[in-house]
Amino acid sequence: MRILYVGSPELFGSGASSIHVAKMVEAFGHLKHEVDLLIPIKKNKINDFYMYYSVNKNFKIINSVGVSAGSLRHFLHGIISLFSIKEKYNLIITRNITFAFLGSFFLKNIIIDIHHPPINFFSKIAIKRFIKSSNVKNIICNSAGTYRHINANNIKKAKILPNGVDLKKFDKTYDLDILRKKLKINKNIKIVSYIGNLYQGRGIEMIIKLSKHFENLFFLLVGGEKSDIENYRNLLSEENKNILFTGHILQSDIVKYYKLSDFLIIPYENNFTIKGSINAATFSSPIKLFEHLASEKPIIASNIDSINSILEDGQDAILIPEGNFEEYVKKITNLVNDEKLQKKLSENAKKKSLKFSWINRAKGFIDQ
Repeated sequence: MRILYVGSPELFGSGASSIHVAKMVEAFGHLKHEVDLLIPIKKNKINDFYMYYSVNKNFKIINSVGVSAGSLRHFLHGIISLFSIKEKYNLIITRNITFAFLGSFFLKNIIIDIHHPPINFFSKIAIKRFIKSSNVKNIICNSAGTYRHINANNIKKAKILPNGVDLKKFDKTYDLDILRKKLKINKNIKIVSYIGNLYQGRGIEMIIKLSKHFENLFFLLVGGEKSDIENYRNLLSEENKNILFTGHILQSDIVKYYKLSDFLIIPYENNFTIKGSINAATFSSPIKLFEHLASEKPIIASNIDSINSILEDGQDAILIPEGNFEEYVKKITNLVNDEKLQKKLSENAKKKSLKFSWINRAKGFIDQ
């Protein structure tokens, strides 16, 4: 099958949308489809794309003009992409609302991948168009929350497919002593890692507070933009000697940090945000959540909709009421001292991750 994927993510940054696009087109390629990715990228950066996102060259990148960042990025690329299609495809997949809306009037077999509720008047009109248009074959929602927000109940062509994980990358082995020495972490201390962006509402203040309480644990924060890191570093005191911000880590290196970790923490708040300061608590499907499962490490997380729709308390994670410091202290203490529970959570997390591969998500687009 010939598939065109039209994407307009902000490339080579810390945002998750570009990772999602790269992994999805790679997954379609693994399924032996002939895949073209149409994105605003310079020709001399195409090889960098494959390397930066650690994906196989089993799909072709078609470069188009556009802007790399800013509010007009999606709009401009959506329009430009309509005039950039030179060949015929069996399926056209996109997260670009502008492209999908305009294309639905004259292109066929469009699948729109929706990752957040309508945020303005145009997107609300576009959703109604997608539901009615016979040219839109399927509406894929990344979460049950997104599904509810677009009122997709009883719409036959709408379905929920959460984000995924590249399972194979967790099969690699590394010399973790080298990484531990590089980070200057004592070899005898257990590591609790937060892995992801440091946007507002991600519970970073909670981690800073926990690091003061648990002097016998090391808290490692992997990822984040410089400006966010500086803001949180201002909250540190002399008591925070067991905490480290790494800054942005390349996708090709991220597994090393998972393997170095003894425990993983996701202390999101009810108002947690994604890039652009958008409150995503009711609809997000964090890619890192599925990577956490695949890493086979015990997970401690906040009991909010975006998390408890995937994780199950006491089975593959420990879920704690959002913002409850005393409960975090109690449950972390219990977990650190209970190796049997650690083993149970880790094994069950790995089993659950098998359902959420990028390849399984790609199959969901094709299977009817």
